[in-house]
Amino acid sequence: MEITLNQNTEVNQILLNETLENIPKQQRDVFILKTHYNYSTKEICKVLKIDEKQFWAYIHDTRKQLINTMN
Repeated sequence: MEITLNQNTEVNQILLNETLENIPKQQRDVFILKTHYNYSTKEICKVLKIDEKQFWAYIHDTRKQLINTMN
């Protein structure tokens, strides 16, 4: 069976949602605020009461998990 582009996009969306559901809430919030809502790093850190080092660790870990899931 060949997967078309639309089917592949749907599969990727499902994998993305499953991955985000399985990470800690604060890590998920950081990733969504940055990638979906385009909040600045400074705004996210202020709202979630984290420092920039923790922010970047969350972003890095989430991206790594997403890459592993998609491969």
